[in-house]
Amino acid sequence: MTHPEFNSVKVGYTHSGSARFRDLRKLGWRDFGVLVVATHRLARDIKQATLLQIRCRHLVPVHLTAGLMPFGWTETISASLLSPLAVWDLVCEEAAWAHLAPSVTRPPDRRRNNGGIPPRRRSGDTLPYALIARTQARLERTAEKKD
Repeated sequence: MTHPEFNSVKVGYTHSGSARFRDLRKLGWRDFGVLVVATHRLARDIKQATLLQIRCRHLVPVHLTAGLMPFGWTETISASLLSPLAVWDLVCEEAAWAHLAPSVTRPPDRRRNNGGIPPRRRSGDTLPYALIARTQARLERTAEKKD
């Protein structure tokens, strides 16, 4: 999300109907990019990895204070130091890494207890993130048609 008055960018995760999302819009925040992922945990991991990149690789500090923003202030970035588009690129990059992670490519085998070891993947197995990739591709095609 972006806030033109504060010249700030915010990275976060939520579901579209959440009260927090509506509250941020009432405070002047605007949507910049929305990435749809399969699980709450995956969304949290992507957000955390993105913020780690912003703070440690790009050395961009927190922009707003708790006084200016009642919640989520630690997730803010100065748009002067890192543009909204650059932040969005980092989110997409981290999402791609998360989708390629071994923990995403092989779900636990719930059919039998084999000591917690997941079954070996065989040729032709459908990866669990295939639905995520198809959903993301569909969303991107829809966005391109609107432009």
